[in-house]
Amino acid sequence: MSIRPALLVPLLLGALSLETQAQATAAPAAATAAAPTAAGTVKRSVGAVTLERAGQARPATPGTAVQVGDVLRTGPDGAAGITLADDTRLTAGPGSELVISQFAFDSTTHDGTLLASLWRGTLNVVTGLIGKKSPEKVNVQTRTVVLGVRGTEFIVDARADAP
Repeated sequence: MSIRPALLVPLLLGALSLETQAQATAAPAAATAAAPTAAGTVKRSVGAVTLERAGQARPATPGTAVQVGDVLRTGPDGAAGITLADDTRLTAGPGSELVISQFAFDSTTHDGTLLASLWRGTLNVVTGLIGKKSPEKVNVQTRTVVLGVRGTEFIVDARADAP
């Protein structure tokens, strides 16, 4: 079979056009797949509250998305409330540093896992759907201990002067 040169150009242009379209379609899908999913949202913020992501600190205002690995810091006059995708509510008190170290949640099966790391300050926790279905999958870590959750509401105090 031989291809005449007059037919070769339109054939190549058509193949290039299809390849360009495929790349254009794949690029947004890849960007969406690579974009981290929000673990939750800042619902309340009072006083000095910042959220650090990838070394960049910004004010944590209501509506700000919270992702795994984000560091929430409250000043001496600050407090912040976060609601996670499974309806777990985390409230960090003044002078706190909180990291959502692990979070995964399947809204269909309610399976998931949560590890919140409180490096200093206070944290009030009201567990959501993960804690209701599998309380052993909800943990809070401090500098000295990892707490396994077996209840639905509790307070963690990781202040240096805590009793």
